[in-house]
Amino acid sequence: MRSAATQRARINLEKAKDALTETEQQLKLQIASAKSDYQFAIEDYENKKQNLNLAERIEKKNQIKFSEGIASSFELRQAQTQLYTAQQEFLQSMLDVINKKATLETVLNTINN
Repeated sequence: MRSAATQRARINLEKAKDALTETEQQLKLQIASAKSDYQFAIEDYENKKQNLNLAERIEKKNQIKFSEGIASSFELRQAQTQLYTAQQEFLQSMLDVINKKATLETVLNTINN
């Protein structure tokens, strides 16, 4: 009777150890994923920033060409539309960086508490 209770206790202890190991692995995976997502968001932000700078230069050149009669209004509108799209994508990438950082901090705070 006593050895059966001891055996059950050992089994429960092993189950608890396995559950702890699994939880630790899941947390490590969550941290790695959150760090990766955050890093990607930063890289995407930098890319969108460069795209925005390029779109601004193109729009300015088309504005000058249009005022000098070299470019059509269609070309100017197209450059402006591309600029607006680049601005929207840049702002979205900023929001993504903020969200990914918040997610990473949440995961890290969960582990530290």
